Amino acid sequence: MRTLVRSFAFVLVTLAALAAPTAASARPASTTFAVTGYEYAFTQTVGSFAGRAVGNAGDTGLWNATVQHDPLGSMPTYIDGGTFAMTTAGSGGHVDYVHGDFVYHGGTITTLDPGANCTNQRFLVAGALDDVATRTTSGGTGSFSVTLTHYRYSLLGRCVIYAARVAGSVSFRY
Repeated sequence: MRTLVRSFAFVLVTLAALAAPTAASARPASTTFAVTGYEYAFTQTVGSFAGRAVGNAGDTGLWNATVQHDPLGSMPTYIDGGTFAMTTAGSGGHVDYVHGDFVYHGGTITTLDPGANCTNQRFLVAGALDDVATRTTSGGTGSFSVTLTHYRYSLLGRCVIYAARVAGSVSFRY
């Protein structure tokens, strides 16, 4: 099921990039994007996120990331792989995409607030990206850094996560 959800999200992002009109450009004008979104699927070792992005040069985007990692609670919790994909829309109707791979052990998930007594938990998810490519470039690098907040409440003596939001940034060297 996880593979199906990831594949579906990637197909949607890719189709959005291909369906829009394009103008000639070497890459998106922005190199850094503020990203916000939600975790839509997770296991103890994989988290999938999607959301919106706003670039430092005015581009906007829709993004999807799947982060593979050591089991949560490991010390340290390394990022073990995964993918990042984003469609971008810039001035003049320019549409492009950016995708890359998370570097094995190229980042960590750090607990910022463990959420004592079933309060919200916060984590820093920070990882390096490799093989970053756009419609016209390849071989780039990047970094992904978001704060993940698990919104929780107590139900029948169990602590339940009812939503998970991310906010942070992604940067690229195309």
